Amino acid sequence: MQLGRQLEPTLAFARRLAGPGKEIWVRFVLVPGLTDATENVAGVASFAASLGNVTRVDVLPFHKLGAAKWEEPGKEFTLAETPVPTAAQVAKARSVFTARGLKAV
Repeated sequence: MQLGRQLEPTLAFARRLAGPGKEIWVRFVLVPGLTDATENVAGVASFAASLGNVTRVDVLPFHKLGAAKWEEPGKEFTLAETPVPTAAQVAKARSVFTARGLKAV
């Protein structure tokens, strides 16, 4: 399953904001089986910490509240069978960010 877009433009934009020290918040969506791998969370946390201007990281648990929106235009909701993360999984992801000196909520 192919999800997402090219990541480099987003990373380049974050680096550009880091240059003049513009404060940024990172929003990380935790999706079991897609973004929750330890290496992935650690990679995002390390990148965010390396910027020096990230003042907050929102770890957002995946949810299915917008699933009906996919049905209206006739698109398949490919994450329909994906479970929502547990509180323990969310806490674990947050701890990876805080271990790198970032405020994670």
